[in-house]
Amino acid sequence: MKEHGMPNDPNPKDPRNLWQNQEAESVTITLDYVRRRSARLERRIYWRNSREYEAGVVVIGLFIARLGRDHGWRLAPPLLVIAATMYVMFQLYRRGPSRSLPADAGLRASLDFHLRELERQRYALHTVWAWYLLPFVPGFVAAFVVRVVDRGFASAIPFGAGFVLIFFGVWTLNQWAARKIGRSIQELKEQP
Repeated sequence: MKEHGMPNDPNPKDPRNLWQNQEAESVTITLDYVRRRSARLERRIYWRNSREYEAGVVVIGLFIARLGRDHGWRLAPPLLVIAATMYVMFQLYRRGPSRSLPADAGLRASLDFHLRELERQRYALHTVWAWYLLPFVPGFVAAFVVRVVDRGFASAIPFGAGFVLIFFGVWTLNQWAARKIGRSIQELKEQP
């Protein structure tokens, strides 16, 4: 006879065990459900990209204005940031556009399309360090050097720390979003 409370013996009154051992409800995926999810994803991507493009235009405008104030080698930071912003905007256009579900697609084709779009977006978010963050590093390094030359190393430390924190924050948010999309992909793949 086993003693109550042994590690391999779940307590039937424990709420966690009740929750974990309950039978999963089967959800039937319909064409309408896939179309709604796909349309919602398309809208989210469209608005995300619109905000990114608008921010890119603002960044380019601000750094173009700096070109009139800086001279000589101090032009390197704004020029590098402008180039990085243009590159990132191109990569966003290439990697992350919103795509519409074909109107005439049936359930299987619609589900396959939606899964491919989710996987494409997840990959873009997961690799954001390479195509979104890394291009700004040369501009940051150049700005850091200018700051050290103009104001000394001590004043450049908070600037560098701020830059690293922003990069880490952007990377972390994108990894969180990629994991969230990954869960959606898994849920859809587990459906009958």
